[in-house]
Amino acid sequence: MTDNERRFSLDPIKVDPSLRNRIFSADGDEKVGEWNGEDINDLVKELDRIEERIDANYNSLPHADNIPEDLRGAIGKDCSIWTCDVKGNCLTGEQGTGVESADQIREKYILKYGSLEAFKEKIRIEREKFIAEINSRSKHQ
Repeated sequence: MTDNERRFSLDPIKVDPSLRNRIFSADGDEKVGEWNGEDINDLVKELDRIEERIDANYNSLPHADNIPEDLRGAIGKDCSIWTCDVKGNCLTGEQGTGVESADQIREKYILKYGSLEAFKEKIRIEREKFIAEINSRSKHQ
């Protein structure tokens, strides 16, 4: 597609790969670092360097698409998986200070709940109960 052609919303977008490596400030206004997604320990070092002068935006860390599909959603939120490297090692924890492999994360959920699916089902049931309770309260007001 040339610059003169019209682009439609469903057309694929070509993104410069270097743009995917950017780490932004907490307010999102400034590029404060880079990480190529190869080794999670390099990201930890880069975040330590960044955090000496400014807060990083953990919600938009690069290469979050490396998070395995089965660990996204409820599990990713529950144990705070921020991003993973290409080898399956992930930055985890509320403060983003932990490093765990995807297999270690899976094992924790298997030991505690029996399977990843059992945990997801537990969350689904709790959510349904919560919604029913809220709906019940709103009807009585």
